[in-house]
Amino acid sequence: MHAEQSDTPEGGVPPQPEQPESTPPPARRERPTTPHGETPYSPMSLLRALTSNPLDVEALRGTEDGHEDEAPADTRLTRTLTVAAAVVLGFGVAISVTNLREAAAPENSPRAQLQQRVLESRTHADELETHREETTEKIAALQEQVLENGDTGAAERVAAYEQATGAVPMSGPGVVLSLTDSAPLPADPGTTGGAVNRVTDGDLQIAVNGLWAAGAEAVSINGQRITSTSAIRRAGDAVLVDFRPLSPPYQITALGDGEALRAAVDDSETGTYLNQLASRFGIRQSWEAGEELTVPARTTATLREASGVQAERGAVPTDEPTAEGSGTDEPPTNDPEGDNS
Repeated sequence: MHAEQSDTPEGGVPPQPEQPESTPPPARRERPTTPHGETPYSPMSLLRALTSNPLDVEALRGTEDGHEDEAPADTRLTRTLTVAAAVVLGFGVAISVTNLREAAAPENSPRAQLQQRVLESRTHADELETHREETTEKIAALQEQVLENGDTGAAERVAAYEQATGAVPMSGPGVVLSLTDSAPLPADPGTTGGAVNRVTDGDLQIAVNGLWAAGAEAVSINGQRITSTSAIRRAGDAVLVDFRPLSPPYQITALGDGEALRAAVDDSETGTYLNQLASRFGIRQSWEAGEELTVPARTTATLREASGVQAERGAVPTDEPTAEGSGTDEPPTNDPEGDNS
């Protein structure tokens, strides 16, 4: 009797059927965290990353699953819409520019009106200047007529007074004294340029008084007539003569004997002062004689009030008014220490 073979192994436990190998589930990707337990995109994590090492921020961002922006598809429809939008936008800009140009073109624009007012003001000023010159000529003719019918020697006395007060221009031989600021001095270490010694109002006053004392008949500075009532002042870095600014070089024109004027100035205290300006401060000066020099007339004073005066004892009473408070000038005195300011 044969025994049946059994697949049961020794021990009495039947073998288990073989199970098919199953695929393990995909591992879940964990969100990377920083050493502080934060996600890369949390505010505190980015703040710490930026403060510690800004170059590591991109590395943190790269660990996160991101997606790139998808570009729109390049189709015929999108190209057509783009071209149409560009045409409409360009057309609108062209219309706007044209409207702006048309609005600024008419003569009623603010700029055109301002230009027109400036032209009208200039024309009116020219007309007033012409009228003033014509009136001045009429007054001179009437004055000459009155003087011819007046007492003997009146015309000569008036001419002398006009010359002494600078009311008329004068011409003749003379000398021109030029005063110019010094050249730039050597610059200090660390600076770009040196200082410049400038001619002051006091320097011009001393020079003018010296020429008066030397016997000058008429004096002007850069075309401004100097009289006994002229003011030489300084405002900031500008020198003013009768409130008119002048700029260097300052050319002082004096009528008279040129050689005598220069010699008298050099031998006086004025010459010593000018030489010290040149040697100590580098103020440049030069003399130039001339035979046909001209000094203009002073600015005419404004007549504000006129009244009659009592005639001198023994003279024939007249009703001719004289000006009071009109700024009538007196002949300058040849005082070297005087102040023409």
